[in-house]
Amino acid sequence: MTFWENVETLRKEQNTSYRWLAQKMGVSETTVSSMRKAGTEPRASEAVKIAAALGTTVEFLAGDSNSESSSEPRDNYFSKYVNLKKELSRLLESF
Repeated sequence: MTFWENVETLRKEQNTSYRWLAQKMGVSETTVSSMRKAGTEPRASEAVKIAAALGTTVEFLAGDSNSESSSEPRDNYFSKYVNLKKELSRLLESF
């Protein structure tokens, strides 16, 4: 999978938007959209910000098969965060 396919997979698993990702990176949503549409891997500094926001490593996003998988979060706190975020989204949708 490509860098952006891996980003998309994690983004969907975590039920986040590209707007959220852009905010976490400190850039505009247009910037993230432009990077995605270009289809190339971002600069190292941007890749680090994307990985940090998604709770993974640059190696995983770049497609290193020896790196962590998307189903194995880095730590228990991150796993709890993802579950809490999913539950909150589910609750908000019920209103």
